[in-house]
Amino acid sequence: MNGEPIYVAYAVTSDGEGLMPVCWHTSKQRAGEVGEALSIQDGVSFWGVFGCNHADYQAITCFPDDHPLNTKQS
Repeated sequence: MNGEPIYVAYAVTSDGEGLMPVCWHTSKQRAGEVGEALSIQDGVSFWGVFGCNHADYQAITCFPDDHPLNTKQS
């Protein structure tokens, strides 16, 4: 997965002082849709999406195991 573009959706932190990543996807539109839904679910304000054109495995696995993005779907 080296060099694949990814898009990271961000929300405003609960203290309003910064941004926090909420999800990533290989589709900008999907990253925005999921990021917005997760932001609403978590009670924070969706901010937007940043693109990363040369993401590597380390970058795309940086979300912790307990992050909503990594929860197992049943």
